[in-house]
Amino acid sequence: MEILEQWPVRDEIKIAKVEKLPEKEYLEQINKHLLETYPSLPWRDQLDEQRKGQLKELKQRVKDRYEIRLALLDGNKMIGWSYGWQDSVHHGDFYMAASLVLPEYRHQGLYSTLVKKILEETKKEGFSALRSRHVMTNSPVIIAKLKLGFTINGFEQDETMGTLIRMIYHHDEVRKNATEFRAGNIHHRDVLEQLTPTVQ
Repeated sequence: MEILEQWPVRDEIKIAKVEKLPEKEYLEQINKHLLETYPSLPWRDQLDEQRKGQLKELKQRVKDRYEIRLALLDGNKMIGWSYGWQDSVHHGDFYMAASLVLPEYRHQGLYSTLVKKILEETKKEGFSALRSRHVMTNSPVIIAKLKLGFTINGFEQDETMGTLIRMIYHHDEVRKNATEFRAGNIHHRDVLEQLTPTVQ
């Protein structure tokens, strides 16, 4: 695993930005600690070879998008990770696709530390917002993100993972205020003056 940059957390634990997460460990951890609890429906497996080929080609077209892969390490052991990329629709948004901390390292603030590093890196890169989606019953992660300033901004029915909560974190204050105003917070009504073009 090639480490591009690293930040100490405590003792032997550190966060490392990596070119690629170690595939064997990553797949073992995601299957055992995520998909066994929240099983996905692998509908893509049922597609014919032509459709699989088309989807693979489409994936190649976005291979140059900005991505972040962070490994949470205890010494040389990967005890967690976070992976995400630049949103292909909202180019100024970062999609935090998947994150995990091994069960024996949970309830120590390590997940929040990992998210804070993602927030720091995405702000440094100039992203306006950070988006994520979570299984509705994954309360520990949802609560941790709410405490870090994320807000719930919708629900969706996903054919792979089921009913999901959508969350967003805003780096841009005006956009955050606009979101809160749209959600009914009238204290941010001044955003109308900021964002409404004047007619001359």
